[in-house]
Amino acid sequence: SGATVDEPRRMALSVLGRLRGGAFLAPTLHELLSAAPFDRAGRGLVTDLSYGVARRMIELDAVLAPLLKRPDRLPPTVMDALRLGAFEVVHRGTPPYAAVDAWVGIVKREAPGLAGLVNAVLRRVAPLPAGGPSHTAAALRTSLPVWLYERFGTALGARASEAAEAMLEPEPLWLTAFDPAARTALEADAAGVAAYGPARPGPPGSLRGIAPLSVGRPAAFTRGLVQPQNPASLQVALLLDPPPGARVLDLASGRGVKSAVLAALGADVCAVELDPRRSAAAERNLRRLGLRVRHVSADLTRPLDVAPALHVLLDAPCSGTGTLRGHPEIKLRLTPEGVAAAAETQARMLETAAAVVAPGGVLQYAVCALTPEEGTEVVARFLASSHGRGFAAESFELPLPTHAAEHGRYTLPLEGLDGFYVARLRR
Repeated sequence: SGATVDEPRRMALSVLGRLRGGAFLAPTLHELLSAAPFDRAGRGLVTDLSYGVARRMIELDAVLAPLLKRPDRLPPTVMDALRLGAFEVVHRGTPPYAAVDAWVGIVKREAPGLAGLVNAVLRRVAPLPAGGPSHTAAALRTSLPVWLYERFGTALGARASEAAEAMLEPEPLWLTAFDPAARTALEADAAGVAAYGPARPGPPGSLRGIAPLSVGRPAAFTRGLVQPQNPASLQVALLLDPPPGARVLDLASGRGVKSAVLAALGADVCAVELDPRRSAAAERNLRRLGLRVRHVSADLTRPLDVAPALHVLLDAPCSGTGTLRGHPEIKLRLTPEGVAAAAETQARMLETAAAVVAPGGVLQYAVCALTPEEGTEVVARFLASSHGRGFAAESFELPLPTHAAEHGRYTLPLEGLDGFYVARLRR
């Protein structure tokens, strides 16, 4: 029935409502879909609509603006329905009559008096006209706040528009294989996979899903053979390149995915994290993977009481602007002041990290952000300070699309990758 067909659309509308209330997209979808009796197509529709509108909300609002006298006076649920309908017509390829009928029907239940308006607007909705070369036009086209698009331009130069457009596309299923048997196990679970990145003599390495996984966790995950992880994140960990048995400090280790990679390389890893809940989650995940890491709880904006090491990784908390493909709500909430505050924290953490690098050792600084304040500027300030005396930036390459930057490189968020800034500083 039509009502049954439209249940996934109603759920997408609910997801956007929660997003407006401050919820995060991925856990919200997981919670709602876990309890939903939808088949694969229904789950796919909810996911596509929710992520599609969140990724393109700024552009969709610009598409709708000429067709609405006072969009700010519409009930938020109706505005979300218009965004969802516009996304279906402009980007998802739903036949216009089907999208219009579906969303008019839903609005008749939510706000009956506005169903006629929704019908009229969605029948006239059309893509944005081709814009000029201005930052405002490019920001609308790539659905970014103008100030953030300008930050991308400072960081990535001529690659900024390409990077921003790439993050509007769906995120692939990325898995890091920790065991040679991972690919066979995934194929047995009816999940087509392909290797990604350079050939290595052994794991860990990236796999890209090319067919949907069955609902629920694949057996390869349960058996500890794979870990969800973007290849850019994996390569940041592999770049540290500790020899087997080397002592490694993984600072701001979070949920410990990079700690796991380093432990799988044979390193003796000490993971330092402020939030004990994250460390506990990391420990549970490490047990699943059959790996061991020592955990220390500490505030990295203050001096750290651990013995120095020759290999130190600081993947600092950041704005997350390199992960907008998977976390599009970030750009709807982030402010320039938020970026500046993150950069100040990162600067203090980098000073703390530098103090525990042994002579001759390497300090690798990384953020999954594409704002210069959090990347090149943090490192430049550090190297010019008394704390950075005795450190020098090293050149390096990564087997990913990258953009050279002062003191380091950006991984470009192309081909489903995340964007990172990475610098290697030798003491």
